[in-house]
Amino acid sequence: MNNRTKYILLILSISALVLSIYSKNNILTESSYGPVELEYAKIFFGIGLLCAGIYYFNKNWHKGLTLVMTVMFSLSLVLNIYLIAKNYKGIQFQNRFAEYSKLESCEEMEKRFATDLKKGEIKYFQFGIGYDTELAKKLKDKYNIETFGMGCLIQAEKECYNKLVNEYLKEKHNDDIIDY
Repeated sequence: MNNRTKYILLILSISALVLSIYSKNNILTESSYGPVELEYAKIFFGIGLLCAGIYYFNKNWHKGLTLVMTVMFSLSLVLNIYLIAKNYKGIQFQNRFAEYSKLESCEEMEKRFATDLKKGEIKYFQFGIGYDTELAKKLKDKYNIETFGMGCLIQAEKECYNKLVNEYLKEKHNDDIIDY
């Protein structure tokens, strides 16, 4: 195997490994199942590693094993890139939501609302059994307000934020949010 091929295999294998770890840590949550693409990526990576081990013990198969390693590491890399691209928007949404989950008081939410208002990145937290998609669409389209579905358990600090959003809409747009 020439140096160029060694470097290509090394880059492919390291990239596939790093992206597999990234995908595992950022796509999976406690309540989700692993996507089938991630499982295949791990299998392809494992086959590539197995071939790399065999490569050093059997000199007659070098050419074939080099091809198999290249294909397996490439497939693993492509599947991981696909997963990251597919889930990027959801990961960013979770990261934005996580910022608000750290705020535990009404005062902290008031400060965050002021910051969001300056940036033009206002949020709204929906509570209740069902997620009101019409309200979310209206807020997004008409006022560029991002909506988070919070479920049935009302959180006081997020209600403080919602009240500020409602006051802002009354003052600025002569409108309010009717959320039952």
